[in-house]
Amino acid sequence: MNTHAEKLMRQHTVPASGLLLALLLVPVVIWMLGIDLPRIVPGQHLTAFHTGAELFAVVVAVLVFAVGYHVIDRRRVAASLLLACAFLAVALFDFLHLMTYPAMPDFITPNSTQQTLFFWLAARLVGGAALLAYVALPMVARSDGPPRGVYLAGSLLLVAVLAWVGLWHADILPPLFDPVSGLTPFKLGLEAIVIALHLATLAILALRRDLLQRPGMPLVAAALVISMGSGMFFMFYEDLTDTPFVLGHLYKLAAYLLIYQGLFLESVRSPLERLHQAHRDIEMRERRYQQLVETAPDGVLVTDTEGRIVMANRNIERLFGYPRQQLIGQPVERLVPDRLRERHRTHRQTQARTINRRTMGQVPHLRGQRIDGTEFPVDISLNAFDDTEGRRITAFIRDITDRQRREARIQHQATHDSLTELPNRWLLHDRLTQGIAQAEHNDHPIAVMLLDLDNFKMINDTFGHDEGDQLLKAVAARLQGALDQEATIGRFGGDEFMILLTHVADEQAIARVAQRILGIFDTPFQTEHARNLVSSGSLGIAMFPRDAQDDRSLVRYADMAMYEAKHSGRNTWAFFSQHLDAQVHEEQRLQQHLQQALENAELELHYQPLLEVASNRVIGVEALARWTDAELGPVAPARFVASAEANGLILPLGDWVIRGACEQLAQWSRSGVGLRVAINISAMQFRQHDLVERLRAALEATGAPPERLEIEVTETVAMADVALTHDQLRGLKALGIRVALDDFGTGYSSLAYLKSLPIDKLKIDRSFIADIGEDPESEMILRSIVHLGHSLGLTLVAEGVETDAQRTFLREIGCDLYQGWLHSPAMGVEALKECLQREPV
Repeated sequence: MNTHAEKLMRQHTVPASGLLLALLLVPVVIWMLGIDLPRIVPGQHLTAFHTGAELFAVVVAVLVFAVGYHVIDRRRVAASLLLACAFLAVALFDFLHLMTYPAMPDFITPNSTQQTLFFWLAARLVGGAALLAYVALPMVARSDGPPRGVYLAGSLLLVAVLAWVGLWHADILPPLFDPVSGLTPFKLGLEAIVIALHLATLAILALRRDLLQRPGMPLVAAALVISMGSGMFFMFYEDLTDTPFVLGHLYKLAAYLLIYQGLFLESVRSPLERLHQAHRDIEMRERRYQQLVETAPDGVLVTDTEGRIVMANRNIERLFGYPRQQLIGQPVERLVPDRLRERHRTHRQTQARTINRRTMGQVPHLRGQRIDGTEFPVDISLNAFDDTEGRRITAFIRDITDRQRREARIQHQATHDSLTELPNRWLLHDRLTQGIAQAEHNDHPIAVMLLDLDNFKMINDTFGHDEGDQLLKAVAARLQGALDQEATIGRFGGDEFMILLTHVADEQAIARVAQRILGIFDTPFQTEHARNLVSSGSLGIAMFPRDAQDDRSLVRYADMAMYEAKHSGRNTWAFFSQHLDAQVHEEQRLQQHLQQALENAELELHYQPLLEVASNRVIGVEALARWTDAELGPVAPARFVASAEANGLILPLGDWVIRGACEQLAQWSRSGVGLRVAINISAMQFRQHDLVERLRAALEATGAPPERLEIEVTETVAMADVALTHDQLRGLKALGIRVALDDFGTGYSSLAYLKSLPIDKLKIDRSFIADIGEDPESEMILRSIVHLGHSLGLTLVAEGVETDAQRTFLREIGCDLYQGWLHSPAMGVEALKECLQREPV
């Protein structure tokens, strides 16, 4: 237990360390800067100061001897005795130093500087060596060291020998002080040895953490630091009267006091406090024992070997509802449910004499019964002891109802998805493994279905992850409502759900289930923010044992089938077949190559001219991405764009097209070419909340004129979310960008919506152009579209014009612009340059 002194020392460790460092730096700074200090003790008073200081030092050193010689702590007897007797020698050497001081009357022989410095250094060296031994000696018992008298006799013998040398033969040593040059190198060397002893002592103390943590040792360490400062002062004073000489004595007195206080704490106060604390602990033990039973968080019962209750605490009353007085003397089986009492009694009687300690949790499924007859789960710890009344058995009883609930909740959280509360991937694999084992045993098939939401990333990017989470919860709820209890439905990860059918007859039955699953997407999903989200799903199916015999292969094959469903148009299902494996690998290969092509800038932009129908003059171009892979060869745009849309690469691909088209437009503008450039925006790009900012950044970075840039959005995308379309198109128009509604005629826009949209052009879908001259109804629709567009002030553009007859008809009905192979396909920049040289803009 920490003493008051220990607590104070810990509290003041940092400021004390700073003070010690400052005290140590004072002599160093004075010496290095050569500061000439004024005298702080007048010459006429110096003898009195020196006499008082040394007498005080002698008294403190004697106190150190007295405390250490009567040490209480048995573990440090040898070290304390050595330090105590050494400081007795230090006290005597300091006394001899005082008495041989030149300003004092002659002591035994004529006083001299050589004598007083000899005894001074003897005291310093003996003290330094003793402190080093004090921290270096191990902790040993009293019986392991020599008797006390040996330490005392050795100390007095050392003093006698050095007193004889110092009083009568001090001149056998080299001079310690020269009246002209001051302190001699020999004296300085001995002072340096003292400082080195202190440094070694501090190093050992730092390494012996167990010793440093003892109560008085921090004070001893502080004394060592201050004593080093004292030694520094005594290395550069000029005579026995100047200020460094005075400061050295003051430092020495502070060090002696700290050594005394540290040894007192170490050898007297701390052991006495521990003794008193042990006495207090013994007095409190009985009270604590009495309080332990009453304050224990568990119910505590004590029974005899016959199972009769002899003691119960208040928590027993709380747990079981019986008053304690009513339980005393009753058999412990009274607290056990009726159906378990006989078994408990038999077990208790069998184990009564041989009961061993049993900790909580060793016996599961224990039950207790309250006074009202209700049961609850308990955990019991047992222990046996003997007292004057005989053998006793203590039972600590804990109600684990809440713990079992927490464990059940943790188990549920570990096996279920936190968002949808459906089984998670771990539990799905466990159920699938069990289902395969049962299917093998009963010889019946099972089906694994993987459902992936189409365009879920687009919903997240457009409306935020919170809306995406709401959609996942709604899908999970509809799946549970659509399928019976024989199907295991779980969230496999992200926007994927797994449906495990363990009781299926054939493919027709599975197809009916698949149809029910996709039927949940027939109506929009309403989120908590009153937003209706339209979604669809692609479903892949693999069967055991037809397709695979292990869980991992079944899941992988269902995943392949799901991607096949996506490639088949989405919102449908597909069964696994062997050819899918090759298709999936081919698709993965294509996606990897496309990603590398984007990273390595291997794609290029081609431009298809846009011409006036009447004059056949080129007025603009449409920027189209083209890709020729070193390994795959030329890849059709429809193929790699569809792949990019499926795996999310459409966004970086779209950003690359925007940047490249803007750079080309800026270059043409600087060279005087007045072409407009049109860019197609995919559905996922159009739903990006920062689309306008991205275009603004591209225009500013490249210097392209916004009035010559056109953005084409398909009619289907524009009508999917009219509010979003209005916001995006208004932002584009604010930048000065022109907007065209692409593939017009294939969507479901109404005249009211069309009129409200801030667009500049209508691009008539190529399917209408292809029927010119063959389908009168298509020609009539074309006339109507042109008339409608002109009435709304829009420019009409025909796509896919391939014959002169088609262009002639378009001129007749007043169509403004066209593009198609009749003039040229999309071409590279150099080919387009040659084309424009032949046909000026």
